[in-house]
Amino acid sequence: RWPRTLPVTPAHRPGNMMEAKAEGEAKQARLTPEQAAELVQYDLSMKMVPFLDRHLIFPVFNFLQETGLYKQEAIQRAQLQLLAETNMIDWAIETYGLMGEEAPASMETQRKEVVMQLEECREKVLPLLEILEEEEKVQKIAQCKSIEELCSTFDLDVSVIDGLVQYAKLQYDCGNYTLSGELLKHYRSMMAQDSERPMTTKQISCTWGSLASFILNREFDEAADGAERAADVIFKINDFLDNTKMSKKDVLLQRTWLLHWTLFPIFTAEKVEVKLLDFFLNEKSLSCISLGSPHLFRYVSACLILQKRLKHLTKDTVWIIQHESASYNDPITRFLLALYVEMDFDEAQLELKNCEQVCKVDYFLSKHWAEFQENARLLIFETYCRIHQCINIDMIASKLNMEAEEAEVWIVKLIQSAKLDARIDSEKRRVVMSKAPPSVYQQVIEKTKNLSFRSTMLLSNLEKRDKERSAA
Repeated sequence: RWPRTLPVTPAHRPGNMMEAKAEGEAKQARLTPEQAAELVQYDLSMKMVPFLDRHLIFPVFNFLQETGLYKQEAIQRAQLQLLAETNMIDWAIETYGLMGEEAPASMETQRKEVVMQLEECREKVLPLLEILEEEEKVQKIAQCKSIEELCSTFDLDVSVIDGLVQYAKLQYDCGNYTLSGELLKHYRSMMAQDSERPMTTKQISCTWGSLASFILNREFDEAADGAERAADVIFKINDFLDNTKMSKKDVLLQRTWLLHWTLFPIFTAEKVEVKLLDFFLNEKSLSCISLGSPHLFRYVSACLILQKRLKHLTKDTVWIIQHESASYNDPITRFLLALYVEMDFDEAQLELKNCEQVCKVDYFLSKHWAEFQENARLLIFETYCRIHQCINIDMIASKLNMEAEEAEVWIVKLIQSAKLDARIDSEKRRVVMSKAPPSVYQQVIEKTKNLSFRSTMLLSNLEKRDKERSAA
């Protein structure tokens, strides 16, 4: 189970591992230089890289290389810079070869050093690895109430426990994410039993390491045996940040990292967990995005469009997006503003066309365009229906960027599937809607929902003003 030696090239490179493409699916067509020059304005990768672990950047760079948004050599140079901080020596040597260059001679020496480190580290923790291979002994570990008791029970030195973290880190840097994730899971399980010890920096780092391993292994879906997965670790880090004694500045930075990492299970998993969406769109997260990373409002907006279950959050979240539009806006955020704030359907249609260009060059949204377009059209139709009782089919077809016949079929299916209180008047070629007045209770809720966010922003502005006065 625990290999004696391990390669310094990952079995599954992060760039390929995260694609998860269906077999036989055609790859996205490469952009022409003219298209790339036009669409590069929508690329957020350079804004996001500072908040991602270097291993999580590889899939993003791999996507950019496939699209042709940047010159291939530029991406390869950037990859080499990232690889220089890892143990994936073979991949670096291969990248030099693809560029038509010879790899530095020092890389062979570095490769031997990495293999030697792996051998030495493995020998050091081998007694613990052998214990972890036996289910009975693993269950016995769970009964130990402290690290001292664990070491006494199995006649281990405390340094062996700490050595497990070093071994996991070496495996991670070699690209063996499955093994590193399993090692970190055991370490965190052992440390969690020693409840009297405060959480150390090493334990926090291990929790982040577990999350990175889960993301790179695509361990998003709930396991049959109830095993931990990416969402569970995200919630644990969030709970830690809620109760930590770190400074506000450090908590903001950690939350900003966490929100960026959360994009992977939200947009690359087969099924998105509701709790994860609630975390990403709660008022605390939106305040954090406003203060530290307004570019994430693109993904906040995308969630509102892609996830129909979030309809109840749309109005309040769009208000926040509008409030922060001076800090960040793009076709996706402007589509929501045109639709819900300005009620400008022509502008919404224009922005929807531009949204396709955004999705083409966005790693997280590129595979969601078809669903994005369908849901966006649905939002246009629903919004139009709320302010019009009779809707001309030809006119709504133009708003949806569809042919009249296609729009009529689409509306019929929509009325049937969504059970809308509407009927089609074929003779006059129009849709007739029945309206129900909103309840007073609902109106009160909608008026008071975003008070918390307003209070947070007001406090932030007051603190900023105090600092400016003090500086003056």
